[in-house]
Amino acid sequence: MKEQDNQDRERWYQCVVLAILIVLGTLVIGILYPSSVSSSPVSMLVWISIHSWIALQTLVLITPGFLAAWLLRSRLPRLWVGIGFGWMIIVPAGVLLDAIAFRWISDRFLSTKILRVATDLRGSLMAHAQWKSVAPTLFWCIGFAVVAIAVLWVSRPVARICMRHRMVAKWGVSIAGVCVCLFSLLAIVDWQTTANQMRAASTRHPWVVFRIIDSDDVTASETNSRFASVPLVISKNGIDQRKVQQRLAGLDWDALDARDEPFPDVVVVVLESFRHEMVDADIMPNLSLLASDGVHCRNHFSGSNASNFGMFSLLNGLEAIWFEEPVRYSPLMNRLFRQAGYTLGLFASHDDWRLFAMDGFLNEQQFDVFRCEPKGWSEVDKRTVSRATAFLNREDLADDESTSPRLAVVYLYTTHADYRGDPADEVFQPAADDSFPIPYLPPQRDAVWNRYRNCARTVDRLIRPLLDRNRVVIVTGDHGEAFLEDGTCGHGTKLSRYQTMTPAIVYAPGIKPERVDQPTMHADLLPTLIALTDLPMSDFSVFDGNPIASKKELNKSDLKERVFMVRDYLSDEALFVGPWTTSTESKRMFGIGCRVSLGDNRVRVTTAISESGDMVTDFSESQTTSNKKINSQIQQEWLKKRFDRG
Repeated sequence: MKEQDNQDRERWYQCVVLAILIVLGTLVIGILYPSSVSSSPVSMLVWISIHSWIALQTLVLITPGFLAAWLLRSRLPRLWVGIGFGWMIIVPAGVLLDAIAFRWISDRFLSTKILRVATDLRGSLMAHAQWKSVAPTLFWCIGFAVVAIAVLWVSRPVARICMRHRMVAKWGVSIAGVCVCLFSLLAIVDWQTTANQMRAASTRHPWVVFRIIDSDDVTASETNSRFASVPLVISKNGIDQRKVQQRLAGLDWDALDARDEPFPDVVVVVLESFRHEMVDADIMPNLSLLASDGVHCRNHFSGSNASNFGMFSLLNGLEAIWFEEPVRYSPLMNRLFRQAGYTLGLFASHDDWRLFAMDGFLNEQQFDVFRCEPKGWSEVDKRTVSRATAFLNREDLADDESTSPRLAVVYLYTTHADYRGDPADEVFQPAADDSFPIPYLPPQRDAVWNRYRNCARTVDRLIRPLLDRNRVVIVTGDHGEAFLEDGTCGHGTKLSRYQTMTPAIVYAPGIKPERVDQPTMHADLLPTLIALTDLPMSDFSVFDGNPIASKKELNKSDLKERVFMVRDYLSDEALFVGPWTTSTESKRMFGIGCRVSLGDNRVRVTTAISESGDMVTDFSESQTTSNKKINSQIQQEWLKKRFDRG
């Protein structure tokens, strides 16, 4: 009996030791794992109370595992510790995985985005993974596994030591437990400070990680916590009519036959991950000069925060919600310009279109000349620009050969991470070198930003031959790029200003220089090309976008009130952009989040979104009362104009 009592006592101490080490491990992960968000300094008392609160959260979550181990100690003498430890270790493992996921995509590990990354997008994202980016994550995961095994191994010897010094162990655990409870109580009493800390560093809090509480809800006010969620039904008839319209879209053949004037050459330059700040005389003097001579769209949106949807929107004049529809395999730009007799060329420093489901509209069947190299940076971009310039200058033809007009789409990669420009353009210093990690930390941000600006200088020098003033020229990005402004590095992860917005510059001979400050989108660029080249469209309403430049005077009053949609890469979420986006009355509200499915004929307006792509929780009273007005604008300016055109 005495031996049995000693065994039970030892097992009890082992359970306690495991629980203590699990709590300490969870705290250490929260403190040591690097965060992409800079935390505000707090007093020592607040720091202790917050971490006591984290310890209490961990204790609550591991209690079922602790009790399971204790209750199974006699029935499963060989398995009890493994079962209990297996349950308890889930908590620090979840905190670590959540911290990793949040640093990469600014979303929880237990989220639909991570599920999509692990299933549908695994191949495309792995193709872009670099060892210097993956290595730190592997280091943390392997280190965690080693420490977990060590904890399990030392728990029994430590338990025996505690048995020999029973009074010290009991008093130590009791005092630590009382301190955790008291300081946690302080955190609960000063809940506003605690809530702000939980939102700012949500990955450190196990209850947030495991979705017991929502980090957005803890700071939301009781009355103005959420934007009104409204379901909108899309007319199935309207969807079917739009599909028919897209299938039948073409030029007016009679007007085309009657035309005597030749069509101008066209070049569309797409720069990877392009930020609007780069259109600056000190960074990109050639592009800045083009912007001053043409139409500069300063609040321009891609169709998405990623290349596939952005390029689709650009080549079709449609919002990216049509990406899964048949029009993807017969892009409107190619179809219409071929009908006008253009020779089409695609020149790209990138060729893995299939990985991102772009091969349906970027392929040899859609272009007469198709020259793409494996992804590269400035060295490949030099060759790409050289080929496009030769194509546009007709260096492949003899002088006496008759020529058709030409359209070149030029896709350049230098401004994509990890931003490899020409050493001759490294004027902004200090700049990060080739070894900088992705994702990087806040102290490294300025050096990475300088590296990016240097790459933009390289691109500006390379594209100069393409910016011929006798051509119709569009220069834009496929999407934007975040440099920790929204808590992330790169793109494709959030519907923030920094990932969705990119400059658009439009030039044509004789065009009136103009600055457009109303929101514009990629879907506007194809209608603009049609207008500037004077292609006789049979039905302009096939497009979701509007011309933003033309040889004729345009009425741009509709741009102020219209609503359009930008699509997310990692989820079925989207962002409504509208008058509120540039309004001074809604400073916190950048867009309106929604979920859209043409297959289900539904759009659900969900929440207001800030510039950083996060949910807006602190509405002012005036903003709350304007919810009905915004929902009405979405119905009138988007739903009816897209799907109720009768």
